[in-house]
Amino acid sequence: MKDKIITFLFVGYLLVFSVLGILFKDKDISNSERRRLASFPDIEFSSEYITKVDKYFLDHFPFRDNFRSIKANYNYKVLNMLSNNNIYLKDNYIFKSLYPTNEKSIKKFTNHIEEMSKLFPNSNIYTMVIPDKNYYLEDKDFLNIDYDYIYNEVNNLGTFIDIRKVLELEDYYETDTHWRQEKLSKVVKKMSTIMNFNYRDISYTENTFPNFYGVYYGESAINRKSEKLVYLTSDELSKVEVNYLENSNLHSIYNESKLEGLDAYDVYLDGANSFIEISNNNISSGELVIFRDSFGSSLIPLLIPYYKKITVIDNRYISSNYFKSLVTSNNPDVLFLYSTLVVNDSSSLKN
Repeated sequence: MKDKIITFLFVGYLLVFSVLGILFKDKDISNSERRRLASFPDIEFSSEYITKVDKYFLDHFPFRDNFRSIKANYNYKVLNMLSNNNIYLKDNYIFKSLYPTNEKSIKKFTNHIEEMSKLFPNSNIYTMVIPDKNYYLEDKDFLNIDYDYIYNEVNNLGTFIDIRKVLELEDYYETDTHWRQEKLSKVVKKMSTIMNFNYRDISYTENTFPNFYGVYYGESAINRKSEKLVYLTSDELSKVEVNYLENSNLHSIYNESKLEGLDAYDVYLDGANSFIEISNNNISSGELVIFRDSFGSSLIPLLIPYYKKITVIDNRYISSNYFKSLVTSNNPDVLFLYSTLVVNDSSSLKN
């Protein structure tokens, strides 16, 4: 009798969720995970077909986010696990394990910077590696990459700008990997002492978006309140000329329409763009070429007051064969601005 009840419940469970799966309309995007969901694959005779079908059903399982949340809360609060799917919670901050250290990737990164530097033989070359927020996590039970190894490897790439002691954990978002723009004036000040521009205390207007949920929020599957995202404006910044290679209709350093998209952090420099030119006619000299990842998006607006022209290149989306023909500056200063996230996973950088 007991076996019959279990069998009945199991079959009923399958029937109910099968019907719900048919009735519920498929979603294209998971807002909580900030990714595109799998679509049902076209029929094909290959070993990968079943894998694609399985991924589709996993992505469109009814009440999927609810079950993810139940699992995460059970692991953290009942089993007292330190992490769930490599996500770690500590003092309202959400961290993601980056372990292990990828020495091959780090070597590829240093070789890449050396090769890119050769394109500017008469320029001052600067390198700044931004520590991800795990660097400031003191909990030794959480596996992390070897930051000392990374910084020892990159220390001789041009003139190195070490900002590890300038920053602290509070300068990063609780639910996201990135740093907060309103906390970065001290970084600009540190850069000025090495890159030889005259730092000024600039009065910025803080524009606040109250409903920011970072990338780790969805990955953690833990419900919590939103954060504030701040983007800084000034009269000088509003007058600069900005040209994007991919978005010819945008001429501002901020794209406020992105605030209501999947990732509000894309408000800075319109998110992922391969090539941007910024001209500041308020000053008469100074040219800077920046190779950057997403961390640079929020820092670069704060460098605009010190340069007549800034060229921004995201080498993950554009190769040197292409951007060389677009760079029009003569002997500019060159800054390689990357986070430890990219250094430890540099496969995305194009030659």
